[in-house]
Amino acid sequence: MKRLICSLLILSMLMGCSQKVIGPMSTEKSSPAATIEPAPPTATPIPMPATPEPTDTPRPPLYTFGPPIEQGPLFPEEALSQDGEPIASLVYSLLEAEGLSKAAFMDRFLRIIARVDELEKSILDLTNRGRTLTAERKEKTSYALMELMSYEMQARIQDAYSRCPGEGEDLPMVQYSASVGAVLQDVQWMEERTSPYFDLGSHVAKEYTTVLERFMGEPVVPLALFHALEDLLEAEAYAIGAALRADPEAARKRAPISFGSFEQNILFLSRIIEALCPLPNESNLPMPVVSEGREDMSLMELAFHYYPGMAFLKTYAVQTDAEQQTRWANAPDGYLAGLAVHGSYAVIPYLSEFGLEYVQYRWYEYMLDVTLTGMCALLIHYYGYSEQGLLEYLKSWGAEEYADYLYEKAMSDPFESLVASYGYWQYLDICQAALDAGCPTEQQFLQDYLNAGPAPYEQLKKYMVNLYQNQG
Repeated sequence: MKRLICSLLILSMLMGCSQKVIGPMSTEKSSPAATIEPAPPTATPIPMPATPEPTDTPRPPLYTFGPPIEQGPLFPEEALSQDGEPIASLVYSLLEAEGLSKAAFMDRFLRIIARVDELEKSILDLTNRGRTLTAERKEKTSYALMELMSYEMQARIQDAYSRCPGEGEDLPMVQYSASVGAVLQDVQWMEERTSPYFDLGSHVAKEYTTVLERFMGEPVVPLALFHALEDLLEAEAYAIGAALRADPEAARKRAPISFGSFEQNILFLSRIIEALCPLPNESNLPMPVVSEGREDMSLMELAFHYYPGMAFLKTYAVQTDAEQQTRWANAPDGYLAGLAVHGSYAVIPYLSEFGLEYVQYRWYEYMLDVTLTGMCALLIHYYGYSEQGLLEYLKSWGAEEYADYLYEKAMSDPFESLVASYGYWQYLDICQAALDAGCPTEQQFLQDYLNAGPAPYEQLKKYMVNLYQNQG
């Protein structure tokens, strides 16, 4: 159903994008968010900063991340991340680690327990503040936590510990199980949302930008975000038109972009790493854990989540020097998600046996859906658009028939699509600036971009431009 909606949405947008006019925000007060009164977005473009002058040093320093944010998480989604991933990633990383002594294993295991205890305090605080979770998020998170405290998982942890060299005391498995169990209990006690509305409280715009700044790792200007996504959306809308002209049947095809088995897909994608940006040590490339029911992901989806997306980025990060590891440990989601989106796009040239035009079409379909959802989330949660106001805006894209679908999607998870699409837009902008400054290839840019590590986008852009100007 979602794919059908995406296809119909795209075709409607193609018919309507040429007459797009952004009108004023609706004054209807049916939504609590409609009381917010920041200036609505306009069609005025945001001027790009001037190209920085070259510096004398060949590699200008990169140190800052933006202003530190002291307060804890505002929402359960922010604390739990991807269905318990803050805990799961640490546990699986420990199981996959090689060459650890028993003392080193014990130290990392105790730090995992401490992290779980911190998460439990955050979730309990959010529960006391009346925060809620969608039923779907609650179920997925509970499932992930139950797996982490299962007898099978505890046996795997103890077996990995027993194979470590050296002497050591017994692992505190009772403490581990109790800590994970406490988080699970708090999640299960948390009230379910009976509607898709993501309750940000009375100061919607302020809280929304606060969370966005955490994801981005720098201050955000909502109007700049809006115009950036609008530019990206318009570019992708015209690109999918070209893809449809090359293959008029692309919108009707639903052939899976996959080699059949998960193992075959992973082997294929891991080979692409070598062409894109090889890891310093290929043996450390992790085998991702796919939850039940996700084995049917397409190659582009796998590329986003695993190769050469999130799993690749995390592995790359731990192979850098100490200073870079500190930066990667605090990496903003916008930086990581933007690179992961690029990873799913980068595999397209290697998928020619599926029909290049069809693969490109599917990519543009995905980007249109993600980008438009991100724009809708910004309009709703910052600019205060009601359902009727969103409907009026979507008319400018010829997509008013899908206002209900996009409204629910933006309400249920108002950050993910915006962070991913804006992060990718910034990646493209910095890449183009680097190529204009003398970078020889996109592959070289990706290598240098990863070596620079996460930082505010404006600073990263200056760094990359200066790097290639000085090399020239």
